[in-house]
Amino acid sequence: MTLNNILSTSLTGLFTNQSNIRATANNVANVNTPGFSRIQVNQEALVLQGESVGVGVGSITRVVDRFLEEASRTAVSNTDQFAVQREFHDRLQGVLGDPASDSSLSARLDQVFQTTSDLALNPSDVLRRQQSVSELENFLSLVGGLQGQLQDLRADVSRQIGEVVTAVNENLQRINELNPLLVRQTALGLETGGVEGQLQQALSELSEYIDFNIVQQDNGAVFLNTTAGQPLLDSSLTQLEYSPPGIVTSETFFPPINLFRVNSETLEPISSSTDITGTIRSGRLRGLVDLRDTQFVDLSVSIGELGARVADQFNAVQNRFSSVPAPNTLEGRPTIVDGAQATNFTGIVTFAVVDANSNLVARTTVDFDSAPPADFNALIAQVNAGLGGAGTLSLTDGVVSLSAAAPGNGVVVADDEVNPSLRAGRGFSHFFGLNDLIQSDDPGIYETGLTGAENHNIGAGQSLTFRVRDELGRELATVNVAGLGTTYNDAVAALNNVTGLGAFVNFSLNGEGALDFTVNPPRSDVNLELVTDSTQIGTTGLSLGRVFGLAEGQRARAAQDITIVDRVRENPNTLGLSVLSVTAAVGELALNDGDQRGALAFQELETIQVGFEQAGELNAGNVTLSQFTAQFLGNAGLQALRATNLEEDNQALLGELQERLSDITGVNLDEELANLVVFQNAYSAAARVLTSVQELYDSLLNAV
Repeated sequence: MTLNNILSTSLTGLFTNQSNIRATANNVANVNTPGFSRIQVNQEALVLQGESVGVGVGSITRVVDRFLEEASRTAVSNTDQFAVQREFHDRLQGVLGDPASDSSLSARLDQVFQTTSDLALNPSDVLRRQQSVSELENFLSLVGGLQGQLQDLRADVSRQIGEVVTAVNENLQRINELNPLLVRQTALGLETGGVEGQLQQALSELSEYIDFNIVQQDNGAVFLNTTAGQPLLDSSLTQLEYSPPGIVTSETFFPPINLFRVNSETLEPISSSTDITGTIRSGRLRGLVDLRDTQFVDLSVSIGELGARVADQFNAVQNRFSSVPAPNTLEGRPTIVDGAQATNFTGIVTFAVVDANSNLVARTTVDFDSAPPADFNALIAQVNAGLGGAGTLSLTDGVVSLSAAAPGNGVVVADDEVNPSLRAGRGFSHFFGLNDLIQSDDPGIYETGLTGAENHNIGAGQSLTFRVRDELGRELATVNVAGLGTTYNDAVAALNNVTGLGAFVNFSLNGEGALDFTVNPPRSDVNLELVTDSTQIGTTGLSLGRVFGLAEGQRARAAQDITIVDRVRENPNTLGLSVLSVTAAVGELALNDGDQRGALAFQELETIQVGFEQAGELNAGNVTLSQFTAQFLGNAGLQALRATNLEEDNQALLGELQERLSDITGVNLDEELANLVVFQNAYSAAARVLTSVQELYDSLLNAV
């Protein structure tokens, strides 16, 4: 070996070990830096014309395990998805309170039934009536308050989605700024560990918000795609967009989370936007979207179903009985009934007028089985003739009313105790809401009692527009349904048109006059949003979507602004507790103020099995009001527990992955100090060789 070769070998040894010492010092300096991965110098032998001429620095790289890094980012994304859900469910549990407390939903309903039991002991006691009304109002206030709180939570979730979208955009911008630096360092063969460390920090933070895949480029840059394949970052920058609505109700349509390319300098859009809401798989964004569109919606539908059934059951009792003294006028709620339509009632009902002392003035009975009126116009004429001017039954724009002619007289509608009048399972007074006890923004009950052959009286040119989404929230189609024909069968056929909505679902009118729909295979689930509805059924002011509950979130409105009707709240004596004596002659007592049968009927609601529809995660079935209330609270608790367990499971997995990753990429001071000794000794040895070569050169030069 020549002296020049020895000189080259010693010099390369000095330079290489100097790089090793510098890398080791950098590792030691960053021992406590979060997310730092140690760097190492990859050495390579230098060979010239088949002879070794020393050692060189092949590359300086971060010590990483790509698989563990990817698995760790996935665990971070999953953990944050369920962490944010747990945070919001904890807030909801705070609203619901302790199920064992006296202020819980179940306890309030128990108090309602307790006061009705007390009322049955002395139904004429004004204080007991007031207590019954007050406890029922407290329960309804809690139901309505929970519905409002759920919508407030959805609004807060929506605002957080906006904040997360901003954070995602900032991280994408940061990664886009780091990519050129990586490309430059790689092209020049310089150390990239520092920039890569910053990049990994940005990627780790981004994984908290949204899931993504990394495509490593040969030039050192990284491209990002969503797991569904949409580009988040490639040769150009993309950004997300979301505008939270200011006011949120159960029927609010939330805007999509859109993705579009932008000018990296100005951030101005340079492409059309793409809705990625349904393609986000994990991260805080997925957790928030699931809360907003699924979990809290399910709970709001459940509380709406509870409100609807409570109102329906209490209204059924209130409409079966009468207050003493009887009211001068009974006026119902809006319905789709038209005077020319068939009544579709069965059974027997009595219409009566009583005086201020509850003595009978006039009475007439309608038997819908043996002598049914041809239509509602015929029914009205028959009743008015039977009352002989003492009272008047009328139907205006779908609203039925019964009024006494004399100011001091009252009116009563009473079903036969053996064969009561029924339409869609509800008595005459109950169906029209003539003597309701509870009211809300929407009845939540959509059994209309109509038949498909009846005319709907919807004007030509009126239509409905639906947006169809799959179970992940991805938009499948926007469908306008027009040409509704003249009958309800025609309207159902238009909804089922296979070129439109019928490609996804199939509607049918059931025996109670409610509109059911099933999802067409091969899909297992779709969500329908009623975007616009210009239909109006006759002069009722009711739309087709409102009558059949076609609007997204409409069922939840049954618990919105749910309250006792004003006349009962202001005067508890208007509670319907007495039964009309259908055998009383004119001038005889027809109503008894001490009648306890109405109070007993209210009390029986505690044990009556009620048919509940599918509501969120709660299955359809026959249970008591108290049992469904307990199911609702249990389901809310189950959702909270599920989020907590999933967060803890993913947190444990994340901890394990990070520990393994730290074992590989983390800085071990003992190891680094040992390496430092080795590199220092190697450096000293190379320096000693260099000194020896220098001495040999000096000897040769002096000898000459």
